[in-house]
Amino acid sequence: MSNSKPAPERAARTVRIAAIGDLHIQTHIPEHLHRDLAALRGAVDVLVLAGDLTEGGRIPEVELVAAMLATVDVPMVAVLGNHDRRGLRRAVMRRTYEASGVRLLDGDMLRLDVPGGPAIGFAGVSGTGGGFWPDESPRVPGARFSQAIAVKSRREAARLHAALDSLEAHDVDAMIVLMHFAPTVSTLGAEPPMKYWMLGNSQLGRVVDAHPVDLVLHGHAHLGNEFGRTPGGTPVRNVAAQVTGGIAIYEVARGRQVRTITPAPVGAHPDRMDLVRPRD
Repeated sequence: MSNSKPAPERAARTVRIAAIGDLHIQTHIPEHLHRDLAALRGAVDVLVLAGDLTEGGRIPEVELVAAMLATVDVPMVAVLGNHDRRGLRRAVMRRTYEASGVRLLDGDMLRLDVPGGPAIGFAGVSGTGGGFWPDESPRVPGARFSQAIAVKSRREAARLHAALDSLEAHDVDAMIVLMHFAPTVSTLGAEPPMKYWMLGNSQLGRVVDAHPVDLVLHGHAHLGNEFGRTPGGTPVRNVAAQVTGGIAIYEVARGRQVRTITPAPVGAHPDRMDLVRPRD
């Protein structure tokens, strides 16, 4: 008879996540952003960047953002947004961000073991538009979605599904999905319904709800609202800077337990209004 005993289960930990998206950096970094990023040291387990860090994906913009992020003393995870993807030099973009300490997700997963802290599971895709009919909103009258958009929507959903399937094999303290486009209309706020097809798609939400995801973070919907849920009840947060007013911080635990630490409504920070410029 073997005297070996099964390893005790690891005690669950709470994960503290800082998140922001849609900085749309072009030629300069706002001074307050440097201060806010520096303040994250020792306060959070990870910084999550929900895409559109640059305005046009140009390498000088990428280098400017990367130089800023290289000073951040916490792990960083990111996805690209539609503005970032305007740049054609994707391999250079990836190398530049990764050299600054950013793990860029594009249809893959990551188990992040914070030294002395929690294990955090991430699955990330940029996502795409495509719309939410018939799941969450009526079909826009006269709308005709191109075959290319439909194919891309299915592809991004399939890539997210594969990443989450892989992630489920790992023991983590929180399972986080990161994307740029929205998986639900519940965070689209004041965005006009005629634009919903540009802002996200319901296939992403269906994939999320098929897995034990604790929190979804996205950006892109500048006129949206911060708090929402998928049709299956998974918490969703729109962390576009135009919505939150700056870096938002959440505490997350298994079982979809999410608590907001630093709510930051638009207008709460007068010196951050340079981040509140609506862009498509």
